[in-house]
Amino acid sequence: MSLSLPSDAQLDALREVANIGCGHAANALSRLMGGRQVDLSVPRVLLAGPEDAAGMLGGDAPAVAAWLSITGALRGVMMLGLSQADGQSLETLLLGGETSGQEERDSAVSEAANIVASACLSAIGKLTSWRLMPSVPTLRRGSARVLVEAAVSQVEGDASRVVVLEARFMASSTPSVSGQLLLVLERESSRALLARLGV
Repeated sequence: MSLSLPSDAQLDALREVANIGCGHAANALSRLMGGRQVDLSVPRVLLAGPEDAAGMLGGDAPAVAAWLSITGALRGVMMLGLSQADGQSLETLLLGGETSGQEERDSAVSEAANIVASACLSAIGKLTSWRLMPSVPTLRRGSARVLVEAAVSQVEGDASRVVVLEARFMASSTPSVSGQLLLVLERESSRALLARLGV
């Protein structure tokens, strides 16, 4: 893949990978939320630096994010990111509306991220015949910019330019929940993925 200008065919292939992976992730999230419908945007594919990626989640707005490193044939990070308000809504839904301490709320979001990431990587693994495994989730709260930069910094190899597959989701729930799924791949891994797909 060109470092700056992926071809249309390469972009389409990466978009399809994101569509399949994030689609499975959204289905997993729907099951976690009691079968509520989770709509997914058309995924975007961007070649970005850490600061560019940080802007996708809301700049300096308060947020919560959980991310997992990807091990196996791909190197990168899978991230579930939500605004502070959406994070609180998701916690409420996952915990059945119960009043819980911060540890329980953090645990619920971390487990959701783990299940969502596993579903996404499993789908991509089936597509490529690769075995992809997520690490233990890391959950943090703070400004969206700081959270994304922290997640992207975990990408092995040259992280000055990473490939970001991004999709937004919205759940039909009360309270409503929306957020983002980010799959951040180290450049060599994105090349290997495209080669595996024959693009």
